Amino acid sequence: MTGGRGVALRALIVETGFSRGALAAVRALAGAGWQVGVGAPAASGPASSSRLRRWRHRVPAAHEDRDAFLAAVRDAVRDRGYDIVFGAGEAEVLALSKARDTVEAVVPHAAHPSVVRAIDKQSLCDAARSIGLATARALDPDAVAGEHRPLVVKARLHAQPDRPGAPPRIDTLVVHDGAAARRRVDEVRGLGGEPRVEEFHAGRLMAYCAVVTREARVVADCMQVASRIWPPEAGASCRAETVRVDPRIAGPAVRLLAALGWFGLAQLQFVVPEDGAPRLIDLNGRFYGSMALATAAGANLPAAWAALATGQDVPPARARPGVRYHWLEGDLRRAAAERRGGLVADLAGTLRHAAGATHSVLSARDPGPALARVRELVSGIRSRHG
Repeated sequence: MTGGRGVALRALIVETGFSRGALAAVRALAGAGWQVGVGAPAASGPASSSRLRRWRHRVPAAHEDRDAFLAAVRDAVRDRGYDIVFGAGEAEVLALSKARDTVEAVVPHAAHPSVVRAIDKQSLCDAARSIGLATARALDPDAVAGEHRPLVVKARLHAQPDRPGAPPRIDTLVVHDGAAARRRVDEVRGLGGEPRVEEFHAGRLMAYCAVVTREARVVADCMQVASRIWPPEAGASCRAETVRVDPRIAGPAVRLLAALGWFGLAQLQFVVPEDGAPRLIDLNGRFYGSMALATAAGANLPAAWAALATGQDVPPARARPGVRYHWLEGDLRRAAAERRGGLVADLAGTLRHAAGATHSVLSARDPGPALARVRELVSGIRSRHG
């Protein structure tokens, strides 16, 4: 990818050091001709370890010290002349979006109020219902103690950018009764988040992923269905496959993005229960863990987003169906916990699925990230047993 100056355009990705989405973006952008740098608190993460990463920068975590994070981003942009800056996580996205006028590179998002509205789970669901898109029904977090059914407890915002020292993410959990929900509500509040409790709907995890213009025109998209997730019930795809884009889902999804005033990449996640009616459960306005699947299926979403934001031509792209994805580490953890058909059978099936699939970390052409992850896991084991 070259700009008007006749040289390759440069993209900086800032992350905490363990984002599989950041790694997928490094590979996708480099594959499209971008020169890519990675900013993280340490240089040992998968994205920083990729051979396709050209530069590394020490950038403090946004959730720990936003001012230091932004100062380091500005220094990196000046040092290497980056044309565009991406935040790989919610904390990075919110910090960059709010302070975009202080960064001498494109921060590829809609207006900051639109970014917050889309990421905030309450306002997202309100907007979804306004266009007729189904969501899970919310319950009063302070009045769920008597419930005797599974519930979902999440934070309205995963990241708390105005609370120094807050965790980079407040995980969504499925709990099995109201008493457990109340305990999790208190935990979310203790982490600085505002809790949201929803009805739990069992079903398949489906995602529609798209890059849209400011007029909500789709320039690239992908639809995928998960067959295994980790953690169970409220986790990420560890096995997934692309399917044909269903206009009954894509149409309302794009109308929602238009209502939100969205720009760029969005992954909209749905759960599809037995009744077949998809319910929106989340919107990720950033790089996401299974994004390598879309690239492998012919829809390079990071490159489309970067080109769109920097005024380049963006050829339309749609992911072809039937391409498989695997997050091996997550699937091994799932198999050890779920033991479908027995532990040995589930582990063997996991290894069989790995063959011929697109992986979020594993790559024979780019082995550094997998080796970095192995070193991290070994270090963690030693520290626990040392």
